[in-house]
Amino acid sequence: MLDPGVTQFFKKLDIGSLDIGDYLAIGAIFAATDSVCTLQVLNQDETPLLYSLVFGEGVVNDATSVVLFNAIQCFDLNHIDPRIGLHFIGNFFYLFPTSTMLGVITGLLSAYIIKKL
Repeated sequence: MLDPGVTQFFKKLDIGSLDIGDYLAIGAIFAATDSVCTLQVLNQDETPLLYSLVFGEGVVNDATSVVLFNAIQCFDLNHIDPRIGLHFIGNFFYLFPTSTMLGVITGLLSAYIIKKL
């Protein structure tokens, strides 16, 4: 639904022609919804579980968009075949757990350092 609108918008801006990888990258960026407004409405003291769930969903959604964007940028999508599709899926499922582990390790290390200060 956004594709015709984005295509016409880019033509009006005279950006030039974009390939499928560019459109997928733009889609990955637009897919990250911002939960800041929802978090402002919720009161952390009254509904701590709901607040934590919405915050966690926002973090995972943003992280997924970043990983998807990086996975898209790694491939030449002008010549798509099943092998590239499987490689793309494998790259995504490699980047996501690796990024998650890096975040967890960094968070635990930061918490440990702050606790010892």
